[in-house]
Amino acid sequence: MFKIKVPATSANLGVGFDTLGIALNIYNTFYFKESEELVIEGVDKKYQNRNNLFMVAFDKVNEKLNTFKNINLKIAADIPIARGLGSSASLIVAGAIVANCLNDNKLTIQELFQICTSIEGHPDNIAPAIFGGFNASFVHNNISYAKRIVVDKKYKFTVLIPDFEISTNKARTVLPSSYSKEDAISNLSKIIGFCLSLNDGDDKILRLSNNDKIHEPYRKTLIPDYDLLKEECLNKGAYAFMISGSGPTCLAISNDDNFSKRIDISKTKNAWQLIDCKIHNSLIKVEEI
Repeated sequence: MFKIKVPATSANLGVGFDTLGIALNIYNTFYFKESEELVIEGVDKKYQNRNNLFMVAFDKVNEKLNTFKNINLKIAADIPIARGLGSSASLIVAGAIVANCLNDNKLTIQELFQICTSIEGHPDNIAPAIFGGFNASFVHNNISYAKRIVVDKKYKFTVLIPDFEISTNKARTVLPSSYSKEDAISNLSKIIGFCLSLNDGDDKILRLSNNDKIHEPYRKTLIPDYDLLKEECLNKGAYAFMISGSGPTCLAISNDDNFSKRIDISKTKNAWQLIDCKIHNSLIKVEEI
């Protein structure tokens, strides 16, 4: 029996729509071994088949290697579903890595990255899930690329997770079909400063560059407590506050390991769980148990 842990991911990070993503130390854990029949535990019965995202990636890797395998799989999921923390990406990455493991790791991590991105449709969650850390990613000629950016150790990340879900598809329906040149330039002009300030610890530029015009003004309408929580977090010392992925989870960046304890959520309309996180900076390791 083997085990892997795949991290949660927070994509977009404000001005980095469909580009930036960071891995956090909340995990889905997968226990697996090759078997004659497919056995999946730890998920609803409707997902105990080859149609779930784990098995789609698992089968795609096996198909590339001209083989077919079954597994005995148990999933222990701590990443909440449809909350903007990369639960789908974690399943896809896990399926690909597990299949590669059972095929003597014949594919490189870059080859797995391409397969996973082809399933997910974009690399902003896949890159941090598979490589760890803070990544900027893009697609050129149907090939995905990612560059990892080191984050100053003083920065801490707090996720604010509500008691309701928002699907990625629903979150995309509220976005406009086109944007003004001013809004596009605003985001382009800030994304470099945002990335560099996370790297070199420039608190002022981090604050000023946290001003998205592309998705947050529209998606925040799906999150009743967004404005209240943003004001609360910034007033309590956060350098930046943003929607995590497509939401409804939000993310605050501060310099406090226990930032969640500062935040008053007594006036919110929904119930919120606050978790202080660290960046998951390593590649995914396969452990034999």
